Amino acid sequence: MTSRRWPAPRRVLSGAITVAVWLGALWIVWVGVRNGRELQRTAPEVFLGAAPLVGRDSRDGWDWRFNISLVAAGAIGVAVATGSARGWWLRLRLRWVLVGTAAASMLFATMLALTDGFDGLLYPVEHRTEYLVNLASTPSGLDYLRTFVHQVDVNDYSVHVRGHPPGYLGLLKVLEWIGIGGVWTTAILSIVATGVTAGAVLVVVRILAGREWVDRVAPFLVVAPYLIWMATSADAVFTALGAVGTAVLVAGATRRRWIAAWNGAAAGVILGCLLFGTYLGAAFLIIPAIIVVGQACIRRHVPLAAVAGAVVGAAAVTLAFWAGGFWWFDGLEQTKVEYREGSAKFRVWSYFNVGNIAAALIAVGPAVVAGIGGLRDRRIWIVVGAALAAIAASHLSKYTKAEVERIWLLFFPWVTVAAGSVFVHRRLPSRRHVSGALWVGAQASFAIVLQAALVSKW
Repeated sequence: MTSRRWPAPRRVLSGAITVAVWLGALWIVWVGVRNGRELQRTAPEVFLGAAPLVGRDSRDGWDWRFNISLVAAGAIGVAVATGSARGWWLRLRLRWVLVGTAAASMLFATMLALTDGFDGLLYPVEHRTEYLVNLASTPSGLDYLRTFVHQVDVNDYSVHVRGHPPGYLGLLKVLEWIGIGGVWTTAILSIVATGVTAGAVLVVVRILAGREWVDRVAPFLVVAPYLIWMATSADAVFTALGAVGTAVLVAGATRRRWIAAWNGAAAGVILGCLLFGTYLGAAFLIIPAIIVVGQACIRRHVPLAAVAGAVVGAAAVTLAFWAGGFWWFDGLEQTKVEYREGSAKFRVWSYFNVGNIAAALIAVGPAVVAGIGGLRDRRIWIVVGAALAAIAASHLSKYTKAEVERIWLLFFPWVTVAAGSVFVHRRLPSRRHVSGALWVGAQASFAIVLQAALVSKW
């Protein structure tokens, strides 16, 4: 009689963690949908419409529709899943993996947006709550910066301008001044930013965890559900700034002193620009900070030159805006006032403390939930943990009630890195990763079905 072999304690613990993550995620989404639908019926002034997400129609943001672009998105999903199963990514040089991932993510996001025709791309740009409608009424030159805080109400700026620093609208003013502004330019900015984000995240993954993890993560950055909001919102540009700034800083932390300092300065300028595009950039800084600290622990080397350069670069951007007449903290205080006087006063925290997380789980998709449950690599946990910490900081501030599927785009690509762990049971070279490829397909299918059913405001 053979003796019975019990699973090792580590495997039991790993399985328990995976089950707990899934049960917790499903419970949060269920509560978010159930309570959110009740809230939008009893208090339509919260402007949800597709609880826990935000729909274009405040009463019902769900409407099944079909466009041939969804077939194109499906074809991209099939191609990416097939490539994951057969190891196509491994046959490419790293530079082509980065370029291919960036291009495919832009194409996938654009195909999703075109479900509603060109209106799917242009509606979020032209809408009266967005940035572009403010160009005709904003002061010219430095008067725009000097008067921004005090003129937010008087000048009747749109909701998005009142809720953000003056950087992005200032960029649109510059583009208009040099003759290349307009609706399509603004839309293209977001589309290009989608691809730039994917490439920059992969650069960080390569530095921290090596090429194998790049090949695991790349497919999920192409078919992520949050791409529904990337190609159609200014937050895609902010997300790209954060991703590029982090990649430059992390790369600088591996260089010698002077090169590290210059890299750090460039990263500081980029991340400084992020701070003047969105106030949430302050929470985003948690991500590069934790990654650099984790990187220093792994390499046992403190990258003082890169960090010092980053501080100097960010300070230079801050001082430039201050010299122009805008002080970041004054703008933040005014935005808090505008926030409390807007629809946020109807949005009760007792719901959104769960509803926010439910919306985020839907935006990152099921493969990320599976990935977090199975993630055991400490190098990747540095990235994912940093993103989760940034989300927690934003969430607990209570200044993000609803709309987080768009607002938290800054953080979602970094959380998506966890999805690569679904490939962890086998090494990638020369083997078919059918289970991982199925998760890629599931993620793409989830994104396509969500886009087909949800009429998003963005």
